[in-house]
Amino acid sequence: MSAEKSTGKLAVFVRSGELNCWLDRAVESVLASDYALLEVIVLLNGPSIGVSVDAVAAQEAAHPWMQDARVSTYRYDRYLGMSGSMIEATSKISGDVEFMANVDGDDYVAPEKFSAQISYLQAHPDCVLVGTGAYMIDGEGAVTGELGGTHRDDVRSKLYLFNPLPHSSVLYRRSAFEKVGGHTPGLSQCEDYDFTLRIACHGKVAQLAQKYVYYRVHQSNLSKGATASGPHMKCVSEGRRALAHATGTPSVVACPQHLLWVAIQYIRTRGLIRPLHEYRIRKSS
Repeated sequence: MSAEKSTGKLAVFVRSGELNCWLDRAVESVLASDYALLEVIVLLNGPSIGVSVDAVAAQEAAHPWMQDARVSTYRYDRYLGMSGSMIEATSKISGDVEFMANVDGDDYVAPEKFSAQISYLQAHPDCVLVGTGAYMIDGEGAVTGELGGTHRDDVRSKLYLFNPLPHSSVLYRRSAFEKVGGHTPGLSQCEDYDFTLRIACHGKVAQLAQKYVYYRVHQSNLSKGATASGPHMKCVSEGRRALAHATGTPSVVACPQHLLWVAIQYIRTRGLIRPLHEYRIRKSS
C-alpha cells in the first residue's frame, strides 16, 4: 500500500537530554518521512537544556528543524526520566491523532517506515503494535550489524523471554495506548518492554522484516542493560503473567522463559554478558 493510500494522523515522539548532531539526524529523518499526516513532538529534558527566551532563540537558530510547522518542541531543564519523558511527550498529542510512534534521540529512521507500518495496521485490524528490523550503527553512523530481519505477524510468544522490538521501531494505535493508560510512571528501565507487554494483551504485536531503523550503539546505551532488581522487574513479571492470561498461554510455557530472563539479568549485572545479547545480530562485513 502506498503512502498516499494510508490515512490517519501520526504523532512521533523524539526525546533527548541534550541538543546535538544525533538529535538533529533523528528529527530530520522523521521530517523526511513520506507519510504526510504527521506531527512531531520533541521533548528536551536535562540540565543542559536552556529554557530562557534567549536560549530558545539560540536553539532555533542552530537547529532549523525547530521552526518546521510540524514540530512542537518542549523544554525542561531537568531530567524527567525514561517513563516520565514518554508520559510528558504523549500528553502533548493532538486530539485527531490515530497512530503513535517513538524515535529515540540518538537513532534515525528511513523515509518509508511510517507509511509501511500504518499500511500494515490498516490491513490487520487485530494488530495493535508493529515494529521493524534495524541496522546497528556506531557513533559516526557507520553500519556495524543488523537486528531482526524476519517478518512475524505476531511476536507475543517471544515476549516471555525478551523484547524483540527496538524501541525506535514501534508504531501503535492510539486506541490501544489509551486502553492501557499509557506508560507506567517511575520506571528508569524497561519502560518500553513494560508498555509492549501491556498493549500486547489487547491484540497482536507484529514485526516487519524490513530494517527501517538505524539503531545507534554507543557507550552510553551499551552499558544500560536492565539491573536485576527494581520496579521494572516487577512490572515485566506482572506484564508477562497478564499476557499469558490474555493469550491463554500455559504457565509451563511462559514461566520457564521468564525465569531464564531473570537469571540473565543477574548474569548481565556481573558483566558476563552485555546488552543486545538477546537480539539475533548479524555483523556487517
